[in-house]
Amino acid sequence: MKLYDLISNLKFVGIKNYKEIEIDSLSLNSKEKLENGMYFCIKGMKTDGHNFAGESIKNGAICLVVERFLDLPITQILVENVRATMSYISSVFYGTYKSKMKFIGITGTNGKTTTTFLMREILTNLGKKVGLIGTEGVYINNLLLPPMLTTPDPIVLHKLFSEMESNGCEYCIMEVSAHAIALNKIDNVYFDVVGLTNITKDHLDFFLTMENYIKCKASLLSYKYAKTGVVNTDAKYLKEIAKKANIETITLGKDGDVKLLENHLTLKGSNFKFSVKNKTYSAHTNLMGEYNVYNCLMAIICLNTLGFEIPTILSTLKTSPVIVPGRFNVLEINANFNVVIDYAHTPDGIKNVLTTIKSLPIKRLITVFGCGGNRDKTKRSEMGQIAALLSDQVIVTSDNPRDENPDMIIDDILRNNNAKNMVRITDRKSAIEYALSIAEKNDIVAILGKGAENYQEIQGVKVHFSDYEVVDNYFKYFSKGKIKL
Repeated sequence: MKLYDLISNLKFVGIKNYKEIEIDSLSLNSKEKLENGMYFCIKGMKTDGHNFAGESIKNGAICLVVERFLDLPITQILVENVRATMSYISSVFYGTYKSKMKFIGITGTNGKTTTTFLMREILTNLGKKVGLIGTEGVYINNLLLPPMLTTPDPIVLHKLFSEMESNGCEYCIMEVSAHAIALNKIDNVYFDVVGLTNITKDHLDFFLTMENYIKCKASLLSYKYAKTGVVNTDAKYLKEIAKKANIETITLGKDGDVKLLENHLTLKGSNFKFSVKNKTYSAHTNLMGEYNVYNCLMAIICLNTLGFEIPTILSTLKTSPVIVPGRFNVLEINANFNVVIDYAHTPDGIKNVLTTIKSLPIKRLITVFGCGGNRDKTKRSEMGQIAALLSDQVIVTSDNPRDENPDMIIDDILRNNNAKNMVRITDRKSAIEYALSIAEKNDIVAILGKGAENYQEIQGVKVHFSDYEVVDNYFKYFSKGKIKL
């Protein structure tokens, strides 16, 4: 695509060394090999892409997008915000600014993945072609691509949109992270409907204060990003956010536009009733827990705003069991106790999962969890206290320590916590095996924090690790007579 066509409607500050050139590729990685490439000089938290522009030129960049002119003999587009410009140019380069797909965006601290999976399952079973972008991977109809970031960077994001449209997708469902909003990743995506599930303590390593985090999430409910919003006003902070939204907003909750009337948890899922405009509906999902009822309501109302009748949605929901990778997965094991694996890694997430388990007819709850390194340290002690309060036995272990010492992370979890039902086993594999070894009839072992992740990130290296594999191998080699092999 000609450079002029890429920037003709762009608000830029200046141009240096301009000449009409053909741009065939986009990149924000200076090490990436390019063919007639445009390189975006991104200022990161640790590095500045401007310092690597020379390397990018050697790798095929013929144009730079910068926030300060560089002493380099190459075409440079000077802009106020390279991140925002990257979103705009990506949408033009891949032609996605004129996409005919319906876009659905879900944000919130917890519930994004489950809600998006619910909508994908319902739409697919209604015969629609659907793309999904989120934590557990990218789906283009039935094709699954590996997990990326929750919300990929704009170049990848718009390329995915283009591939979805080429494959006939009518709907694109996205998890929208707070980081994606703050870093301008979705600046040139316009959603037909956005949903806000909840806001709880998380990511304060990046946002520094809850006020900043809340403001960022709330900004999705604006005409810049969306036509319609759906908000769970039973969640803390969200009632006020809904009132201040400058787009049409539908509230759901016990006092919302969509009223949750009843919720009954069973071993086979959840039965619930809700009303919309004085009409009452009964619903069933195979997912357990009140938090998943809210996720279901969010999915139902988002799809309803797109023209799908509620009875049709509920019929499909009832007959289409949803399995979300790493979310309250009850493992099939040949034992007299149960094992649940869940991605819960925030105070609210752990509370939701453990409260749901405690409501079941069980004997003891044994919880294994840790906290990630290089992330918000203020939530660690709180997570430890919640786990100790709701569990009969807690094994505190390592999660993704990243650049931190895992033992120091565990120290943070145990700080100010005098509970006698907690032990520490730093090695995650050993911690899981210990939990399984002490489990008895009618107990549940809850393994939290990593969900479907198949690695541990240690000192910048992702080492293969899977909670599922540890459990599977335990029953193969460490059964200690508990099961029949």
